[in-house]
Amino acid sequence: MWDELENALAWYGSAPARWMESAKEDLSAAAEWLWEVIQGDFAEEQSTAQIATGTVISMIPFVDQLCDVRDVVANCRKINEDSSNKWAWVGLSLTLVGLFPVLGSLGKGCGKILLAYGRKSLFRASKSALDSDFWRASRPFVEAGIGKLNQHLAHPAVRKTLSALRIANPYKWLAGKIDEVASKVNASELGKAFDSVLETLRYFVDLIQRWGTEAMGARAVRLLQSVVEIRRALNAKVGEIARPVKQWLDKLARRLEVEGDMAYRAHVDSVNPHKYVRPTLAQDRVELDLNKPGWVDETRKIEFQPLDDAPAQALWPDISDTSVNPATKSTYQTFHDAEAVVVPPGEKLYRVVDPSSKDNSICWMREAEFKALRNRGDWRRRFAVWRHWNRNGEYVTYTVPPGDGLRVWEGATASQKLDSTSQYVLEGGGTQIVLDPGQLQPEQFGKRQPTGWGYTDFHGESDQFLGLPKLTNNMDERNLPIHETM
Repeated sequence: MWDELENALAWYGSAPARWMESAKEDLSAAAEWLWEVIQGDFAEEQSTAQIATGTVISMIPFVDQLCDVRDVVANCRKINEDSSNKWAWVGLSLTLVGLFPVLGSLGKGCGKILLAYGRKSLFRASKSALDSDFWRASRPFVEAGIGKLNQHLAHPAVRKTLSALRIANPYKWLAGKIDEVASKVNASELGKAFDSVLETLRYFVDLIQRWGTEAMGARAVRLLQSVVEIRRALNAKVGEIARPVKQWLDKLARRLEVEGDMAYRAHVDSVNPHKYVRPTLAQDRVELDLNKPGWVDETRKIEFQPLDDAPAQALWPDISDTSVNPATKSTYQTFHDAEAVVVPPGEKLYRVVDPSSKDNSICWMREAEFKALRNRGDWRRRFAVWRHWNRNGEYVTYTVPPGDGLRVWEGATASQKLDSTSQYVLEGGGTQIVLDPGQLQPEQFGKRQPTGWGYTDFHGESDQFLGLPKLTNNMDERNLPIHETM
């Protein structure tokens, strides 16, 4: 039993040093580890949604139970802060809904991703927005959850399970499960789900009491008592919270049906092989709110201010607001400073791309800049590239052909804010090149290569490009050079 529990605990954090030093015999260290895990905190680095995205949680003993306990405990802590807050009780209900047996193991793994993101919205959106329209306030979070669900469904183990169960359209199948769950939102079903978690929590508290210090055991007992008190109060709250929960679940089911229609539009019971939906700004904002990576700063300071006016030079690409070339129009705003330079014949330029990106686009860098990049975060920070602009994972090269060289604009990358109201900023400062992609000759492109950074951006995120071609050159036909004919 302990080996399984230890493996599950490892998903949430490192073991205390003395646990390893004692050859895994110091049970007080094990109790401390378990205590830290079950206390529950929505701000923790690995949330339910992230774990569900990374693997099929029902396949890992004890991980599922720990997920459930952590989430319920976290909900109870929110309720204890203000027991009159209806939306804290709605959050608890969404957690409990994800435990209904009707979902089954597969449905639980998929549903908990969406429910976790819906629950996050309850503590990120304002109370007035929730009171006005819960679904509308949660939409950015739901869309981020749909993105995570897409990644989860691309996981080989999940795909194998879907095939074994003969589920042709998982979105519509899951929509049906959500409809079933919505019909069971009542005091009896919510209470059964809560009682199941309480049983597991009591078991963990008993271990902490037996293995841990007296003080730790006392704190664990107090935590259990606070959760029990909320369980007693749940029935009285169901009448107030059941309606918004059911309405939200109904709209979630409809959103899944729409996703299923889009994903399976090309052929009956067949996924469109070209389907890839680029993350949106709204999804990026949610991901940053939940788990800001180190390559993003939250600040009002703009280290590298964008240019106020576009530089101009005869025979060089027009990067002004009035440019007739849509590829280069207004691109001066990506520079902190810029000068007109000629890249000589034979020099190799580099561009970071994802499988859906176009090779022949505007933003490039010199070889020295590319080789100085240590990782994905370094690239995003120094070249100020948001995820919804360009994912990552691959790079392509372009060798300037013989002749007069390539006329480009080169200079420090400007800092980039996520949007006009956000304090999320990418620092910039890397030396970038902006060029007219219509001047690039297709035969001068090298084969795509892996960056070695992987294709993901946020902790717990799986490879969204599973099943799609990788290391395949991809040209934008609109930017191909026009050759004169005789």
